[in-house]
Amino acid sequence: MTSRKPSFNIDCNQGQAQLSIYPEQNFLEAAQQQGFRLLRGCRNGVCEVCETTLVQGEVFYRTSVGEQIATPGTSFLFCTAYAREPAAIKLNRVLAPGDYIVKTLACQIESVELLGSSDVYRVVLQAPAGQALDYAAGQYLEIILPNGDRNAFSIANRPDGRRIELHIQHLPDRDNSRLLLQSLQEQGTIQVELPKGVCTLKATGTDKAFFVAAGTGFTQMKALLEEAFEQGSTQQLYLYWGARRLRDLYLAELPQQWQEEYENFHFVPVIGDLLPDEKWSGHVGMLHDAMIKDHSKFDDATVYAGGSPNMVYSVTDTLIQYGLSDECVFSDVFAYAPRK
Repeated sequence: MTSRKPSFNIDCNQGQAQLSIYPEQNFLEAAQQQGFRLLRGCRNGVCEVCETTLVQGEVFYRTSVGEQIATPGTSFLFCTAYAREPAAIKLNRVLAPGDYIVKTLACQIESVELLGSSDVYRVVLQAPAGQALDYAAGQYLEIILPNGDRNAFSIANRPDGRRIELHIQHLPDRDNSRLLLQSLQEQGTIQVELPKGVCTLKATGTDKAFFVAAGTGFTQMKALLEEAFEQGSTQQLYLYWGARRLRDLYLAELPQQWQEEYENFHFVPVIGDLLPDEKWSGHVGMLHDAMIKDHSKFDDATVYAGGSPNMVYSVTDTLIQYGLSDECVFSDVFAYAPRK
């Protein structure tokens, strides 16, 4: 495990939030890694949206003329700053991890598209004008149907303005699934409630991060990985995506593209039931078996898991036997389907 200098705290808005930061670490980078959200418009220090005032301590920040030192009362841009000691700051808005305002919104249905030869639809929604979508990558929403029933779906994209992407599997033998698809295809708007869930990127300090998905569990892993890419993660990132059939890897071209684009990303598809006439040289069988075959130990790993409770607990229990710390595994399954 990579060693780092001890961290210290930056107090935000008189104790509203405590940001743990390492010496010479950028404020915005640290805040994003720890799940904080704040008002900002860019990352290069020219928009002035994230203007911050130093209350106590000493902060260094970078400008076009070089490094500057902020003393109490000095204003600077959060995205350009770092510190070498504890400090207190005041900024326009910051929400600590878990501090979300759950909203019910009537979203416009922009598109409903069947993905490849699968039974999974990509649904794109647009939030109402003036309504900020305040959520973290990895969280989910609930669609509220006309009859009052609720359906939970992971949000497939990291926060991106007013746009929401969902991957919804159609199950024609279920009344609720038929009603949902009918509503999405025939209505102009749909009600959603968000955000929900706690499986977001965590600053665990491990050198590897495994994103483990079964079926449409890929939806959540997609958002988490896109956030990791955006943050410039230096971890070795592994996506293990399990599907019953080859055709169920409904968006395989996307992680294949990531693998070409990011040197630290690795895509490992796992097929559960290969047909006799299908040609396949990759893993066949259980997700945890494939992971163990590829990696002998998991004592320096973080695991994010999305799928059925049986899959998530099976992967977790097995990898813990191979060194995975139970403090470094994250899934919403632990909240909505806890063990008895």
